[in-house]
Amino acid sequence: ARKQAETFVRLSENSACLPRGSSKSIAQILNMSQSTFNIMLSSIDTIEIRNILATDPQRSNVPDITTVEQWENKRIVLKSTLWDLLGTASNDIIPAAQYTVLEESDNEHFRQLKISYFTEPDEEVRAWLLIPHQPNGASVLCLHGTAAIGKDTQVGLADKPGRDWARFLAQHGFITIAPDHICSGERLVEGEKPYDTRTFYERHHNWSAAGKAIWDGSRAIDILETVEGVDKNRIGCIGHSLGGHGTMWVAAFDERVKTSIYSCGLFSLQDNPKRYEFSRDYWYIYIPQLRAIFDTQKETGGLLPMDMYEYAALIAPRPFLNISGMTDKTYGNNETLPAIGLQLNALWDLLGKPEHFAQFLPGMPHDVNHYTRMLSLGWLENWLVG
Repeated sequence: ARKQAETFVRLSENSACLPRGSSKSIAQILNMSQSTFNIMLSSIDTIEIRNILATDPQRSNVPDITTVEQWENKRIVLKSTLWDLLGTASNDIIPAAQYTVLEESDNEHFRQLKISYFTEPDEEVRAWLLIPHQPNGASVLCLHGTAAIGKDTQVGLADKPGRDWARFLAQHGFITIAPDHICSGERLVEGEKPYDTRTFYERHHNWSAAGKAIWDGSRAIDILETVEGVDKNRIGCIGHSLGGHGTMWVAAFDERVKTSIYSCGLFSLQDNPKRYEFSRDYWYIYIPQLRAIFDTQKETGGLLPMDMYEYAALIAPRPFLNISGMTDKTYGNNETLPAIGLQLNALWDLLGKPEHFAQFLPGMPHDVNHYTRMLSLGWLENWLVG
């Protein structure tokens, strides 16, 4: 900063920006400039978050993991902790990977099929399956955000532009599948509001909507693998907002996802004023088990025993791109995003694959625009098409 200040002073003197006979000495100006630069360069992040490379952050948040073996030992514990938090399904029966074509249409870029299949023995799901006329050999599971029309957002029927990942990627040669999320689209229970999880929790008392999202995502991949032309080693996942959460959760626990993109959703729960929204007791309840954790931490203080971005750590070292708008007011704690990105980068670097992680923090709200779509396309083409 001092070198920058010295340069500023020289340029100012040469360009007569400083008034002749100024009473301020260069030393005073340098001190003033130093103070100014310190203000400019100081971090806006004052929240301490769990360090991914600390063995036990609640005991010591100093990063002490320096080898792959040490990380693998922590990963086992972390994966178990994060998985247990999601609860337990009422059954673990995986239906046969078979689908029925309900509708079919064609355009210049792809065939568009509406299909149905079972995600649980008694639960039918409908999805769009888009098969390009000129496939590039890769496939992507596309998860929609919080929209009442569910999967239809993925084929361009949403009010908001840019959310149609399935159509956009199919136009570029990817086979895509886009299922309805629970409580939306054609899975919405008659008489209930979109994204009201009441009926889900009546069926699954000990599970969570997040756990269900992982289960349903994996069942969609089961179906995708049966489609002619799908290479099981070239499957990705992408989603915005709620679909971004689902992308992270599915990729964390299903290693068939070779690369993933999380659009507008990564955040920290630590000291987050909006964190109870992820364990609310009404409407869409993400993870009920979080409420007790938040209540305890509110009384005792200190670090949480887990954090949301740690699910992303389970994806390493597979390629993972996070895109988060820094003016997005949806989740709170945006100031922690740079630190989260640096921690995740350090993990991927430790595992020898730093180029497999990327984070883009544009000054944009909770949205998808042209340049983030093109970045996402480039990322998927790089890791799945080559």
